[in-house]
Amino acid sequence: MKAWLLMFIVACAISCSTEKAKDLSGSNQNPPEAGFNLAASDPAAIQLADSVMHALGGRSNWDKVHFITWKSADGQQTYYWDKHSKRARVEDQSDASVALLNLATGEAKAQVNNNDDPAKAMNINAAFTRALYELALPFLTKSKDFTLQYMGEDTLARQRYNSLVVIPKDSTTGRYKLFVDKSAKLVRYWSFYPAASNTAAFVLPFDNYQRQNEVLFSGNRSNGSGPKEVKVETDLSEKLFTEF
Repeated sequence: MKAWLLMFIVACAISCSTEKAKDLSGSNQNPPEAGFNLAASDPAAIQLADSVMHALGGRSNWDKVHFITWKSADGQQTYYWDKHSKRARVEDQSDASVALLNLATGEAKAQVNNNDDPAKAMNINAAFTRALYELALPFLTKSKDFTLQYMGEDTLARQRYNSLVVIPKDSTTGRYKLFVDKSAKLVRYWSFYPAASNTAAFVLPFDNYQRQNEVLFSGNRSNGSGPKEVKVETDLSEKLFTEF
């Protein structure tokens, strides 16, 4: 009887340990992308990131989104993102350029006034990444090479928020802080801290959420910053991602 009881206790302990590990990674409802730094991320931060994803519409609905288009705050840049195939197109009216990106490989091509421009191509990946974070960082918190930290609570605009810090693998580029509504679990502000700095380069609203395809997107924000005309597309021409 004692031996049976001991085996039962051990089995329960293993089961609880396994379930705890599943909870930490969010593997059931919001699994991390391969390469996400689970070991260095705070369990509380992971739990908060999963709550944000749930509030935005849930991982399953986010995964169904295939194409997203949007414009920059000044309307000069138009972005086309093929989320499923990890491709993008950027049209920039300010210099009459078009860029095609393979986000999986980092390969980029660009033309300005219909002429190849290697310099533009060299910088376009970083520029698109900034635009993508501006659009969708709350969805991307458990992406490859990210580490998450929970920084407790912050007061901003006389409101209390939970602070979720997103650290890219190359931390020399800096880190992002998301200010999460304590009740709704939506990001209301976001900020960026350059490397080795405790002073934010910006603190901007992340508001005016609108539902598209069962997912909430923040666009046309209250201070005029951020993405405009955000639209989930069910189909885009293949030529957008292969031809200038």
